[in-house]
Amino acid sequence: MRSEEDLVRTLRAAADQAKPLPGGLTEAVAARRRGHTKGQWARMALAAAAVVVLAGGTAFALSSGGGQAGPATQVTVTSTTEPDEEKPVEHVTQAWPEAIAKVPRVASNGWKYRPVAAIGPAAILLAADKSFEKAGRVAVYDMASKATHDLGAIPEPQRGYFVQEWAGNDQHVVWYGETPNNKDIWADIWVMPRPGGEARRLTELTGDQAQIEVLNVTADHVVWSVRKGGVYRIPLTGGEPEKIQGTDDLHLNAWPWAFAFGPGKQGERNQTRLVNLETGNSMDIALLEGDKGVICNENKCIGTQESGLMFSQGPQGDSRKELPDGVSLHTAEDRLQDDVINAMGGGPKLPLAYDLRSERLVSFGKEGLGYWSLPGILAWDDDAKGVQKCENNSCTTEEKGGGKELTVVNLKAVPR
Repeated sequence: MRSEEDLVRTLRAAADQAKPLPGGLTEAVAARRRGHTKGQWARMALAAAAVVVLAGGTAFALSSGGGQAGPATQVTVTSTTEPDEEKPVEHVTQAWPEAIAKVPRVASNGWKYRPVAAIGPAAILLAADKSFEKAGRVAVYDMASKATHDLGAIPEPQRGYFVQEWAGNDQHVVWYGETPNNKDIWADIWVMPRPGGEARRLTELTGDQAQIEVLNVTADHVVWSVRKGGVYRIPLTGGEPEKIQGTDDLHLNAWPWAFAFGPGKQGERNQTRLVNLETGNSMDIALLEGDKGVICNENKCIGTQESGLMFSQGPQGDSRKELPDGVSLHTAEDRLQDDVINAMGGGPKLPLAYDLRSERLVSFGKEGLGYWSLPGILAWDDDAKGVQKCENNSCTTEEKGGGKELTVVNLKAVPR
């Protein structure tokens, strides 16, 4: 049987060599990283009878005939239930209007914009793709001025190179790339001034250091963690990468917070410790017997209790409560980088997001179409329409039309 990595490489090679059909299968299933996936645009409709739910990761889609298409990762599929009758549900555009941006889909040169990161509450980082997920330039959409500013070109140091993840702050934009269609364990890291300019490669990585799972930028370093555990950094001015002392078992969440896993099966084991890498302060996560799949940020944890129901609590066990009926998470281990999580199906029509702090349940997206989900971002095309296609007792809905702008929710701008 072919491995997930083989499947990812095959799909990425096909996407790199052939012009994809708008809304076609390639766009629905091509993953942007080897062995684990980040957010991407799901071009197929969420099924009326089932929904895939996750915390801050990729938007997935199911065909209504039982066949499944999506990135190669483990997910939980649950029957949709109506939201808790006691919790009113508003569409996100009415609930959080200050977090909504109308972002153009096409750059002046005809390349397609793709939202890739939220840079604080007022800016959205965009990749300008010259072909499917092949970033050629980087830009920023300013939510205050409602204008897009081009920052500069994205170098392509070798054939088959794809940018995997982006991050930014007021001073710098950073990213790392791989050549996922070959078997080399290799990655490189780049930095560009936030106002724009020439990109500069900070380092090339091989071996464990290159198996990046999360990338962040601080005032003076690029920081990342790797799949086996360990947090690394390199100065923005250049130099040699180094492992941060005492991080052998840590995984980066969102700087400066990292976490450690306890024992157990992958997908069921709990995060058991949070560490602030700036201060060195560490806290053990308070759990009850039977809790599993617990993930946390510095404010909240979510997981599944022994009864099978989802719960939220503070990292030290305070404010513990059950989440609304139907809330579910995928079983693959992920990060709780935002306090807003994709929650469940809004009946058979719209997905829902749940704000862990305000306990507010909101709907988003558009009936019959997929959406884009990244840490800090939700996005969809209001002008697109879904066209159903059925073959061999399996039906999918492809996106047609639209293409002028995306409705983007900057979750960093959600009021607190």
